[in-house]
Amino acid sequence: MGKRIKQELEFSVHSSPAILYSYLSGASGLAEWYADEVNVKGSKLYLFRWEGDDEPREAEMVKSHPKKNIVFKWTDRLEEHEEWGFEIFQDELTGDVTLVVTDYCEEDEEDINAEVWESQVELLKSLIGA
Repeated sequence: MGKRIKQELEFSVHSSPAILYSYLSGASGLAEWYADEVNVKGSKLYLFRWEGDDEPREAEMVKSHPKKNIVFKWTDRLEEHEEWGFEIFQDELTGDVTLVVTDYCEEDEEDINAEVWESQVELLKSLIGA
């Protein structure tokens, strides 16, 4: 396995932070654009399932601030600081909303990872009319 690197991707989203946050943090919202099925166990354990995968993938929610951010950590990753998630910024003057996606990928897979996120965020934007 190669070196894993942190990748931050920014997307302009024409939505209120509250609506956007609901699609980033709730099981039903995430299941509409991120994974095929999402279940939450307790208050912090999320189970993500994608078509073709036999088993769901578990992520623990490690940080959440409504309308601001939500951060996860895959439970099967040993890297201590490899957290992924979403941060919402709203410009005070213009009201423009920016979604920042933080993820980790293999060093030679940055372009592929960015393309996947671009596709997923476009689906998210179409769902919320952004």
